[in-house]
Amino acid sequence: MSTRLRYPGQPASPGTALGELHRTDRPFPTPTPTLTRVPRQPADAGTGTGTAYGPGGTAANTAAEGAECGCGPGDPAAEGSGEPAISGRADASSGTPASASAPAGPSGPRRLAALPAPADAGETAVAPEAGGLVADAFDTAADRLHAVAAGLRARGDEEQADIIEIGGLIARDPDLRQHALRLVAGGADPADAVHEAVDAQARAIAALGDPVLAERAADVRQVGRRVLAVLHGVQEPPPDRPVVLAAREIGAADLLEPGRTVTAALSVTGGPNSHAAIVARSLGIPLLLGVDPLVLDLPDGVETLVDGAAAVVHPAAGERESALAAIAAVRERRARLAAERHLPARTVDGHPVTLRANVATPADVRAGLLAGADGVGLLRTELPFLDAVRWPSRARHTIALGPVLAPLAGRIATVRTLDFADDKLPPFLSADRPAGRGIGRGLPLMLARPHAFGEQFTALLAAAAGARAELRIMIPMVADVGELRACRALLDRAAAELDLPAPPLGIMVELPEAVRRIDELAREAAFLSLGTNDLTCQLLELDRRDPAAGPASTAHPAVLRAIAAVVAAARTHRRPVSVCGDAAAHPLVLPLLVGLGCDTLSVAPSALDEVRAAVRRLDHTSCREAAAEALVLRTAEQVHHLVRCRLPALPD
Repeated sequence: MSTRLRYPGQPASPGTALGELHRTDRPFPTPTPTLTRVPRQPADAGTGTGTAYGPGGTAANTAAEGAECGCGPGDPAAEGSGEPAISGRADASSGTPASASAPAGPSGPRRLAALPAPADAGETAVAPEAGGLVADAFDTAADRLHAVAAGLRARGDEEQADIIEIGGLIARDPDLRQHALRLVAGGADPADAVHEAVDAQARAIAALGDPVLAERAADVRQVGRRVLAVLHGVQEPPPDRPVVLAAREIGAADLLEPGRTVTAALSVTGGPNSHAAIVARSLGIPLLLGVDPLVLDLPDGVETLVDGAAAVVHPAAGERESALAAIAAVRERRARLAAERHLPARTVDGHPVTLRANVATPADVRAGLLAGADGVGLLRTELPFLDAVRWPSRARHTIALGPVLAPLAGRIATVRTLDFADDKLPPFLSADRPAGRGIGRGLPLMLARPHAFGEQFTALLAAAAGARAELRIMIPMVADVGELRACRALLDRAAAELDLPAPPLGIMVELPEAVRRIDELAREAAFLSLGTNDLTCQLLELDRRDPAAGPASTAHPAVLRAIAAVVAAARTHRRPVSVCGDAAAHPLVLPLLVGLGCDTLSVAPSALDEVRAAVRRLDHTSCREAAAEALVLRTAEQVHHLVRCRLPALPD
């Protein structure tokens, strides 16, 4: 009888996948088994069908093939649902999920390789064509990555395509390639040469001491694994077979590749703002970070249950049956809720609630509109530039914004200006950060660079005009009215340059300072949007990475009192007010927000159906009464108990 093992984490949202473990990261055979040339694959997503895969390798399958798997980038069916996770019994190791999602179908975790160790010196002779083999392997890896990017771009997923193209550029880096070729010319085995060259470049980047750049070192290693996979002819499971990826470092390309059905991923290393984590959240794929390295020693073929909180190897029969039942139930529920998208988001006593979508990519926009969103309540603009080596120009902003705004003709598009922070800094800002100090966040960072800020305003105005979207610009991290006025001056200048009217300029309320000055800010801002994620952390002095900083903590009376103050100021000055934080989708917080007067909620596209259904079960009068009582309580737990008692029909 097989031993049951559980590798738990701390879920951000639940999700379930069940299937066999399929490893592909056991060390490649050394020496290189076959020194035959690998046919080059064309960098054309419409025709590439490469089958030489490896740990972290890619295949240039068509976008249609990816869509047939039913879980491609942007597929609403791959989005999270907020259903309860399935847990096991005995703990074996722990991790932290960067992303978690709804139950997925039966799947097999396949394992991506750690960078294989080089062979012992003198173990094999180097073939005369070794240099050509290495060059071809780099070219093939680059072609496949560019093919994946082309397929994503054809779908309109510009942001994700940009991320994948970085890998292609790394594979064509002449310094990296020439380092490997010099080693081969000196007699090194091809795989050894690639390993040493990749490891040297990755270590050089990691040695810079910047956590964001350290994650870029992981990108270099991902490319190295792909090149080695080509050299060794490692095969990947068929594209119609669902897989759960497991690796020391999961890469974004591993999650995005057309033709691969990824239902979950486990990673020993990596951060919550790595490319892989960003992509996993966008796709609704559960990604568990910080799992014990022992998970990488599991053999192929073992049945594994993965949810947003843990991976369970050799689950008990009852667990397996429960997992399959949960998967089926969630699919059935999704279908039922999707059939109700034509119904209004209105409480049982007739109070209307407007639902919008939080987005970052064209796929997000399409999923949100399909789910019935009344436009976009939050468009994040910084994600396409997390790897930029210089401040984005107007042209780069326009390229990123155009495909996202295009589907929003005649609809509200609330666009947040760049919101770089210490945990998501691009290289051009990381280099400027003083040692041991933060670089600042959001608005102060942008106001210190008025030209760069103005370039974004100009691009926003032009792109929205071209798409005929109803643009609203939202400024993050506003602390006082002076900052808001400075932003308006830059926006007015950009509008005058283009001979266009300036759109409404609003603010995200996410700082205690803004709450204290909310009357003055509401007088001058065109609209207010409550960023409950940061506001909750700021008021309760929590780190965003702290498990206690989840959406449920927004029910703390101190946070609710701040929200009530913002809503009151908005009413006094006749300003629209909305919520764009994750708390708007939490079943124990949603009734309180509605009861406090937050009548516009913006949530992830994957949450729209659930939120609409929840609103339709609420009684507005009961919500108002519960919210009023919650304001005088002392803890979030007391508020949760109150909501459960007052509104027992809501799911927990």
